[in-house]
Amino acid sequence: MNIASGHPSRLELFVSRWVRRLQIHIDRVWYPILVGFLAGIDALIVIIPTDGILISSALLAPRRWISLAVCVSVGSTLGGVLVAYLVGVNGLPWILTIYPGLDQTQTWLLTQGFFEQYGLVLVFIIALTPFMQQPAVILASLAKVPLVELAFAMLMGRMIKYLLVSYLASHVPKLFKGRWGFD
Repeated sequence: MNIASGHPSRLELFVSRWVRRLQIHIDRVWYPILVGFLAGIDALIVIIPTDGILISSALLAPRRWISLAVCVSVGSTLGGVLVAYLVGVNGLPWILTIYPGLDQTQTWLLTQGFFEQYGLVLVFIIALTPFMQQPAVILASLAKVPLVELAFAMLMGRMIKYLLVSYLASHVPKLFKGRWGFD
C-alpha cells in the first residue's frame, strides 16, 4: 500500500488479482501442490503472499486445511533448502548480488547474533513465525549446517505454523456462526 496516497501499489493489485484467479481452481486435486510450489518460489523471490493464500484457501475449502498446510510447509522448506544449497555453492557475494545490502540490514545483524548463539533452534523458531526465514537460512548455510538438519528444523517449524494457521482459518468461522450477528 502506498502510504502517502492510501492506495494499493501496482504490484499489490497484480498479486491480488492473480490470487483471486488462482483460487477459482481451489477444488482441483492439484491446487494444494500448486500452493506449495508457490511457497517454495516465495523462499527465492519473497513477494508471494503465502500466508494469505493459505488462510484464504482454508477459508474457501475448509475440508482441505490439512493438505493445504502440509503442501505449503513442504514447499516452503524445499525453497529454503534450495536457497541454502545455492548460498553454500556460491557464497555470500552471490546472495548479495540478489539482495544488495542484505548483510547491512538490522534484520541480518540481529539474526546473525541470534544464530551464533542459538543455531538451528533459531531456524526452527523463525519457521514458526511470520518473519522472513531467508536470513537465518543463509546464515545456516554459510555456517555449513548440513542441509538435512536445516531442512528438518525448517519443516518442523513450518509444519506447526501452517497446520495451526490453516486449522484456525478453516474452523474459527464456525465459532462465529449464529453469534454476534454473524450467519
